[in-house]
Amino acid sequence: MNYDKENEVEDCKQQILHLEKEKEELVKSLYDVNEKLRDSERLKGHFISNITNEIVNPFASVLALAQNIKQLNESEISKAHQMAELIFEEAFHLDFQLKNIFAAALIEAGKEEIKYSEIDINQLSNHINSYFKPLLEKNCIQLSINVRTTRNNEVPILFTSDRDKLEMILKNLISNSIKYSPEDSFVEVKYQLSKGELQLEVSDHGKGINPEDRKVIFDRFKQLDERINSINTGHGLGLSIVQAYAEMLGGRVTLNTDFDSGTAVKVVIPEGSGITEWDDLENFLLDSEASY
Repeated sequence: MNYDKENEVEDCKQQILHLEKEKEELVKSLYDVNEKLRDSERLKGHFISNITNEIVNPFASVLALAQNIKQLNESEISKAHQMAELIFEEAFHLDFQLKNIFAAALIEAGKEEIKYSEIDINQLSNHINSYFKPLLEKNCIQLSINVRTTRNNEVPILFTSDRDKLEMILKNLISNSIKYSPEDSFVEVKYQLSKGELQLEVSDHGKGINPEDRKVIFDRFKQLDERINSINTGHGLGLSIVQAYAEMLGGRVTLNTDFDSGTAVKVVIPEGSGITEWDDLENFLLDSEASY
């Protein structure tokens, strides 16, 4: 009889220990969720504090410049050209911010989808070069683009992936490099296609990224230090988008380890399995020669 009671007491002790362990795990989970919510709230607060500088101010500048142009007379055409150039710069900046903000919102909501298509790497490179040409000229920076392939010198050089995401990856990396590069320097973009994957690297001769910042540089929830967290074209939201898109495409992102030689970011993306049905339908609908 005593033996049964001892077993019963031991069972109760084990159950209590098990319940205490479950309680500890539950408390830890609740704590982690609470911290994530706090990070999210801090991120929202930081976003709101930056929204004026990054969105409202460019809008205000464009409106003011346009109003000034309206008031110029015919003899002040040179001033109109200068103001038009400033309007373009503000609009370029604003367009870039909005695309990053919308991309980050879709990523956070889990609503980003992959749309595979055949990408002509040379055409993409020409588009990127034209897109950044005004900014490169203004900052006296040269953009060097080098494409290497082991695909028997195929022309055009084709790669299957999501064009929009690959383009956003490149634009964010190049934009960062231009921003942090000194005048009369160059930004280098290297493409290499081999063994069913695309390796692209964007490097510059700027100030580099501090080792302590590298731990959080790709994290949208941890980039709360104003030195690195911003919705501008710096090392903030843009790099988190680069990381997220690369992972969505099955790839990876690495940074150079030599802090003193500028920044070099390498993205490796495996080739997609094929063109999505939506791309086929979209091309069909855009084809003016198509008939029913």
